[in-house]
Amino acid sequence: MKEADLVVSFLARDQGKLRGVAKRARRPKSAFGAGLERLSHVRMAYFQRETRELVNLDSCELIRSQFDLARDYWASVALDYFAEVSEQMLPAAEPNEKFFRLLLTVLESLRAEGAAEEEAGRVWRAVTYFSLWAVRLSGWLPELQACLGCGSVLDDVESPEQAFFGRGRPGLLCGHCRRMPGVGSTWELSAESRAVAAEMLRQPVSQLSSRGWAQAKAADLRRFLVQQIEEHVERRLITAPMLEESVTAP
Repeated sequence: MKEADLVVSFLARDQGKLRGVAKRARRPKSAFGAGLERLSHVRMAYFQRETRELVNLDSCELIRSQFDLARDYWASVALDYFAEVSEQMLPAAEPNEKFFRLLLTVLESLRAEGAAEEEAGRVWRAVTYFSLWAVRLSGWLPELQACLGCGSVLDDVESPEQAFFGRGRPGLLCGHCRRMPGVGSTWELSAESRAVAAEMLRQPVSQLSSRGWAQAKAADLRRFLVQQIEEHVERRLITAPMLEESVTAP
């Protein structure tokens, strides 16, 4: 490879996650244009030799750019988060059309037209929805209605139990099991956030209201899901803390 070449990771609908070389992509007048920007939806032409791990990218026709989302800080960080999670979770060359459609769905939900006060809400709704379904599609989503320790039901209709989670544990604990020796540090996953997760597992993101969504809503659910992702990929996500940081206007 030469200095002007670029190594690109991309998700193909029928082939899964692949990595390839885009020749001369770093040049100012590259034929690839904006097609290789993060999370661009493109029509890619490439070929692969049996003895090579990297494919060779021939051309890239842009279908939809995410450039218009980059003007908003939180939407821009959300794009980074989607890209990092996808890169870390998806195995190489393993078709996963459901994950491909998940990305298209959450990106479309970020671009949905609406009032200005709802724009930030769409970001948190999309990030939470993506995190939940990314974990579920990977087979890592534990039971959210039962205690991992004793099996008791957490979401009783009349009096829901408190639920807690901690690093290194693949599920939720009730208040009693949380106090057992050796459990370690835990955080509460509220009944409200568990209800949000249940709704998201039933409804597409386009049918979820963006009203009432703020950074604090379902923050505990996102933390729980990020911990599940980090536990399985065996590394901390760089973008997850950026999403949960507080920003104060000057």
